[in-house]
Amino acid sequence: MNHKELIHSDFQIKEVEAVVRRDAFTTIHVHVPPYETNILRNLFGRENVTVFERPSKTTITPEQEYDRLCAKYGHEVVAKVFGEDDGDRLMEIVMGLMEEGGGATSPSKQDKKGKTFELEISEAQKGSKR
Repeated sequence: MNHKELIHSDFQIKEVEAVVRRDAFTTIHVHVPPYETNILRNLFGRENVTVFERPSKTTITPEQEYDRLCAKYGHEVVAKVFGEDDGDRLMEIVMGLMEEGGGATSPSKQDKKGKTFELEISEAQKGSKR
């Protein structure tokens, strides 16, 4: 799959459920693509974001993902997590998820630049698979 095939195309990738503890009284549950959990961890702290696998998928448009995340979280936050490359690293992660058949299911994946992309599965989720 090359970059030209991705132009104006929607793809299905696995989504995860992130439980975010925003403060002592507020916990939210969101369903997001796995790479978006890195932004949530950056905003709320690693210890305040728990990730669970989900059987469902979400539809994304890869070439618009960087802009969507910037609109949702702000350019500074997205650039801090994925770099100041106008979405090139994020596009590599998205393409990797699509090539793997729809989503990251292992605890840790590496992008082509060797940086770790983390998807942590909670102990409760691991226990339910047994």
